Amino acid sequence: MRSLVDALIALLEGEKPTPPPEKAKKEGPAAPSAPPPDEPPPRIGSPQLSANLTRILSHRDPTQAGSIHLLGLESLREKLGNRWEAASSRIQQLAEKLLDQHLGPTDAWFRHGNGTYVVVFATLGPEQARLICAKVVEELQTLLLGHADTESITVHTAVHEIGADVMFVPARLKDMLDGALHQSFHAARDAQTAGGAAGGWAASAPQPMGPLSVKYRPVWDAKRQVLSTYLARCYRTRPGRSPVWGYDCIVSPDDPQEILDVDLFILKNAVDDALELYENRFRFFLSLPVNFESLAVLTRRRQFLAALQDIPAHIRPFITFHLVGAPQGVPAGRLGEMVSTLRPFGRSIMIVVDIAGGDLAAVAASGAKMASLRLAPGLRAGQVQADLIRFCHMAAKLRLMVTVEGVDDRAMQRLCEEAGVAFMSGRLIGEWVDVPENVLRMTRADLIGNQ
Repeated sequence: MRSLVDALIALLEGEKPTPPPEKAKKEGPAAPSAPPPDEPPPRIGSPQLSANLTRILSHRDPTQAGSIHLLGLESLREKLGNRWEAASSRIQQLAEKLLDQHLGPTDAWFRHGNGTYVVVFATLGPEQARLICAKVVEELQTLLLGHADTESITVHTAVHEIGADVMFVPARLKDMLDGALHQSFHAARDAQTAGGAAGGWAASAPQPMGPLSVKYRPVWDAKRQVLSTYLARCYRTRPGRSPVWGYDCIVSPDDPQEILDVDLFILKNAVDDALELYENRFRFFLSLPVNFESLAVLTRRRQFLAALQDIPAHIRPFITFHLVGAPQGVPAGRLGEMVSTLRPFGRSIMIVVDIAGGDLAAVAASGAKMASLRLAPGLRAGQVQADLIRFCHMAAKLRLMVTVEGVDDRAMQRLCEEAGVAFMSGRLIGEWVDVPENVLRMTRADLIGNQ
């Protein structure tokens, strides 16, 4: 049995590679190099592409699932205009990262020309695969332009052969979304009808999680040896189980509006708590989470900005923001827009990044002063030592301070101090509490006593 990916691999292995080879998806072999820059980008009906795809389709087993799609960045090229040539290399790197993130381990892609990709899905049918391809372009437009134009995003699907050629069928993202909405409406109506016949018990089942609430965790300032800052985070209780934290509280984690609603909830409740404590002469710094998605699109950014403007001026010097969820490879300009949005309403901004450190230069260029790491629960100091030291060294070169969440024991705390981490939080520093406390002196000896 020959799947589409098997046929693609056989095709690529059968061709003579032209150095340097083009990187293929995951375990797949290297694809031929893109044409030289002076050649025009290949069109959908180019003879070379048509011949290659004809060979792939002719080798596949027609009883197997799968589909082939042509994904182009023409819509982005048109919107960028003269800026495309200068930014095309960076844009294609971002596109390839997004493809790697969204494709499964058995799928594959290869670049064909300047800004065109052939994407092969091993098991997904045309409808699902088209939506994934369109989502890649949509996310790319949002990252680079601040919004996505669903009218301009088109994915071409190779459906069958006519004579010696492959026929491509175009589909716009807007039409796909309209179709999906239509199907979901009828599915919901059918489910409601079936539920009514069965007594409706499933639809009225209670939610297993409690209401959204906010707690706070202290952050230790290693240089001044004080607990001065409190991280705000939402949570939901679950009967007989551990609570869920942060954006895991959301019913649909990929829904940007739900993400924004959570950020607004934390902002309002945490600021209300801080104002009440301030009136009672409590002094501390409050660090509020802001998700990348909440600021990525102009409409959501305006909603969040309206909430920020309600923060009283006298409390703003005690507020910091930590930007979470920024995609790897996001341009410094996009981060800079978000930092500029937040800066008038707080003391400082930190950006949560990956320990690999690939985005530190963008963080520094954005105007943020701190890079934040969130270590996985249960991670031991020995497992992260080399990566953390390298990360802090890179951050120091860029004059960025480093904060680390997940300092749960003395060994991790010692490693963080040796690496130059400025601020730490975790079980060793302090647990989640209902209300922040006054700035508190805490020495290293006090931390050891907490363990």
